[in-house]
Amino acid sequence: MSDPTIPLICAAAFVGVGWLIVHAGRQYDDAIQHTLTVFALVIGLLVLIGVTAKLRSLMGVGRMSHRIEARSQVDPPKSVRAVRKLDTGSSQ
Repeated sequence: MSDPTIPLICAAAFVGVGWLIVHAGRQYDDAIQHTLTVFALVIGLLVLIGVTAKLRSLMGVGRMSHRIEARSQVDPPKSVRAVRKLDTGSSQ
């Protein structure tokens, strides 16, 4: 599915559930309450997962920096080449 269809499906489901709740009779009050409680818990869980993932990515948790360090310790040291600047002759 493409990206715009996911929010459209979520909005249609939200409107459909709302329509069912509005047109339900008094005998369905407990079922409606339990359904909304489950929806609230699921939405809260999804928000918690998203916030946790965002915080982990911002703090850099899960990056494998230890492998980079281990690889750099194995590499032989490279000799440093001296670079001489050429005199342009401005002191004549």
